[in-house]
Amino acid sequence: MNAKVFLTDGFETVEALAVVDLLRRAGIETELISVTGRKEVTSAQNIIVTADRLYVYSDTAQEETADLLFLPGGMGSVSGNFPFEKIKGLKELFLRQNDEEKLIAAICAAPSVLGHWGLLKNKRAITFPGFEAELTGAMVESAPARVVVDGNIITARGMGTALDLGLAIVGKLLGDDEAEKLGVDAQYIEA
Repeated sequence: MNAKVFLTDGFETVEALAVVDLLRRAGIETELISVTGRKEVTSAQNIIVTADRLYVYSDTAQEETADLLFLPGGMGSVSGNFPFEKIKGLKELFLRQNDEEKLIAAICAAPSVLGHWGLLKNKRAITFPGFEAELTGAMVESAPARVVVDGNIITARGMGTALDLGLAIVGKLLGDDEAEKLGVDAQYIEA
């Protein structure tokens, strides 16, 4: 199993790294990919994270899909500036991922990007409060829901739901028993 996590400046530290932590603990090969043009990416909390590699668009070579593509939220999204939408070729990658019925996840305001790209049509989804109108075509859910899974799309509300999201992803990729074991081992779920 493999996962690709896309980072841009202003990403939410916990939203990205809590999910990455759980994926790696579960044995899922997880790659941090910077879309900034440099490996060092600065979070909304001014924590510098070094990505595994840069996202580089090429007219001749397409980025490969993975078992999971994940967009964390962040200040760029909260301000209404959706930086992922400006990255050449990223939308097409997510559309191919969806066509292949492979897993896509987003948290906080990042589900807005999925909505703008048409990936939420007739799907149940959730987002950070105030961004519901950005989930174009979705059947929008709200609290008390923390994470919404609809087919190959998983969305979550925000930082406080990052562990729930990570466990939901592990459940979809490796099975509910593995997710529960991981949640118990992490002291997040009672045995």
